[in-house]
Amino acid sequence: MQAQSAAASRSSAVHLFPVTLAFALEAHRAFRFAEAETLYQEALDLCPHHPDALHYYGVLLHQRGQHAQALDYIDLSLELEPDNAEGWNDRGFVADVLGEHATALRCYRVSLALDPRSPDAHNNIAVALEGAGRPGEAVHHYREALKLAPTLADVHLNLGSALDRLMRFDDADEHYRAVLSLNARTANVCLKSRRTRKAA
Repeated sequence: MQAQSAAASRSSAVHLFPVTLAFALEAHRAFRFAEAETLYQEALDLCPHHPDALHYYGVLLHQRGQHAQALDYIDLSLELEPDNAEGWNDRGFVADVLGEHATALRCYRVSLALDPRSPDAHNNIAVALEGAGRPGEAVHHYREALKLAPTLADVHLNLGSALDRLMRFDDADEHYRAVLSLNARTANVCLKSRRTRKAA
């Protein structure tokens, strides 16, 4: 009888877990952090060693300022899934906030090695290199990020700033103009969509 009860409990957890995690992720993306935290905890009660639940709960804790606790969850997720590029990227963010800048840079490099076509990893490496007083190396990674995703306004802005520090003002201006162009395009799209909604 006890064996049947345990089997039924496991079966219930198998069915409940993906739904609970999906709702947690939805609440998280909508910035309903208190609801997301409750749902992540419920998901982890059902499946304590699920790498995605551990990872995203760690990200949530980081966003809520609980960085040391966030690190515990993200590290555990990476023990279970060491080839998760996004996990290493997020671990780098937490390390950086905790003042562990060299560790953050190493994490971003691991993330890039796992996903060489990630503009985010290139950008994060560049930001870390600038913080370490290495703007020349940072420029290389900003340019690599823009090869992969030319419309990232934040990367154009970062690259412009790095080029300014290197006194390459004409090059910097080119990227500042790109930021203005991209932002103007975004504003124009927003205005058009507003007009469309009003017309409807």
